[in-house]
Amino acid sequence: MLAMIADWQQSGLSKKRYCEENGINEATFYYWFSRSKENDTASGSFIAIDKAGRNSAVEVIYPNGVRIKVDTDLGLLSQLIRLY
Repeated sequence: MLAMIADWQQSGLSKKRYCEENGINEATFYYWFSRSKENDTASGSFIAIDKAGRNSAVEVIYPNGVRIKVDTDLGLLSQLIRLY
């Protein structure tokens, strides 16, 4: 969440355009944005993804045991997280 907010801020795009290009639900992004203003630190259940690590793979493990290993495409990761 925080990494995507930072990425959007550096992109120079509008929130709507950023969401369209990254496959993010606009309402979800606005929620994340409001939460990021409330909590300037990552003290909640969200973790920051270092942009430098984008070239490595990430493994998503669902509570039912299904494992999916993907490149760190933030748009794809957000879609995979919403699947469960």
